[in-house]
Amino acid sequence: MKFNTISTVLVFLGSVFLTSEKFVDETNTPKFYFFLASVLVFIIINARSRKPITIGTFTGKTTLWGIYTVCFLQACYGLFQLAGWFPSNHSNFAVTGSFDNPAGFVAVLSLGFPIGLFLLAKAKKIEWYLTVAGLIVIAVAVFLSGSRTGMLAIFISCGVFFLLRINITDKLRHLKYYKSLLVLFPGLFICGALILYYQKKDSADGRLLVWKVSAEMIKDKPVLGYGFGAFQAKYMDYQAEYFKNNPDSEFELLADNVKHPFNEFIKVAVEFGVAGLAVILSVILLVTWKMLKSKNENRALALSGLASFFMLTCFSYPLQYVAPWLLLVFYFSALLPSKEIRISNSRISLITRVGIVVTCVFALSHVSSQVDAEMKWKTIAMSSLKGNTEKMLPEYRKLYLSGLKRNPFFLYNYGAELNVSGKFDESIAILNECKKRFNDYDLQMLMADNYYKKGETEKAIQACQHASNMIPCRFLPIYQLFEIYKGAGEKKMAVQYAGKIINKKVKVPSATISFIQREASEFLTGGLESYKL
Repeated sequence: MKFNTISTVLVFLGSVFLTSEKFVDETNTPKFYFFLASVLVFIIINARSRKPITIGTFTGKTTLWGIYTVCFLQACYGLFQLAGWFPSNHSNFAVTGSFDNPAGFVAVLSLGFPIGLFLLAKAKKIEWYLTVAGLIVIAVAVFLSGSRTGMLAIFISCGVFFLLRINITDKLRHLKYYKSLLVLFPGLFICGALILYYQKKDSADGRLLVWKVSAEMIKDKPVLGYGFGAFQAKYMDYQAEYFKNNPDSEFELLADNVKHPFNEFIKVAVEFGVAGLAVILSVILLVTWKMLKSKNENRALALSGLASFFMLTCFSYPLQYVAPWLLLVFYFSALLPSKEIRISNSRISLITRVGIVVTCVFALSHVSSQVDAEMKWKTIAMSSLKGNTEKMLPEYRKLYLSGLKRNPFFLYNYGAELNVSGKFDESIAILNECKKRFNDYDLQMLMADNYYKKGETEKAIQACQHASNMIPCRFLPIYQLFEIYKGAGEKKMAVQYAGKIINKKVKVPSATISFIQREASEFLTGGLESYKL
């Protein structure tokens, strides 16, 4: 059965725009489950049908316009956020579109841009004006989002598309200063990249820190890596070790919680080692080579889309979102010839199709139960915030047993609620389970609070010190150490940490930091002049 244009565009539309306040993660979770359910339904429909399945039809004109229109609407959504007509989904960014931050927004627009170029090359009359208008809106939205990666991705995709579509290289060879131009173009690209680097130097240097620490992770397990999903479980421990060994590092004020290395290839190397990275790179090189040799009229479309995707993977995390995955599949399918696959009516075929349907129905049922659990989590989390923590703990327990125990963010939330209710041993147990999948500064601070309130001072101190090494620019860990030593009557250590608080560089001034420094100052001037800092 043909996966028709309407189905394709609707699935893409949902993967881009679907959000729901019924989920804790209002932007990404609804998109993921919608996509998963759509795929399962599609497989069930095709497995039940005896009609032939048609592949290689994803790049029809109507489909192209449908996907391009979705990208255009997403760009408009981002511009409306910038104008203040719609709220942003992130407190630190004015433009996020229907995603949790600009990364997803920019990934969709940058990957959709080559489709606009392809349509422009074939457009006539009114279609030409509509396509140009769309390209301008998308480019402006990416530029105003402040994403340097998105700007580079659009620039690269344009270059690749026009080189292949118009065959510029053959025309350039006839020019007098051909070799000079070959040097000029890379030079312009490098200059542009440097300008974008200095536009947000601190942000770029922060990524250099992440890559530097990630390199240490790869060095320790170079061949097979740490396993799927291990980056967000292991990285912050390595960052803590880095700052412990480099207390005066220039990156101190740039450190923060990190869940992704801002480079998909580095993530692969960390989690699957050099072996996994070699496999991925080999596949990419093979596919690229095949595309370059292809005579398919969609070659410029596919390669410009993949060039944009490659740029995004080098400096961002597009694969964390469903929509870029769909666009990646779209570009790979652009070079597939239209072909019908007929399923025979033999007994083996019938048994196979029944097995596929039954498996997908069970999978769909599991997806439904997970969606229900996620929605219940949001309900009880909101109730807990209103002061009903004790009443909600049995509900948290039920969700834990029903399948959410594999969700590290649920485990963190559950551990935090147990901490609030004074169940410190249970909180520690849940947070230790969370650490196997996710570990960061906030988790360490919560562990420190659990240990301190249990009276296990040494473990509380270790957790605070670990949190402080994870993000050295934060004041709360050393303030907590100051409070612990002060409460334990260890005045010398209390004075030492009070001095650290006063002399510590402030990254972002705030009322909390002012309060902490004022309290440390008052402690030092309260009769403890005899102690040396």
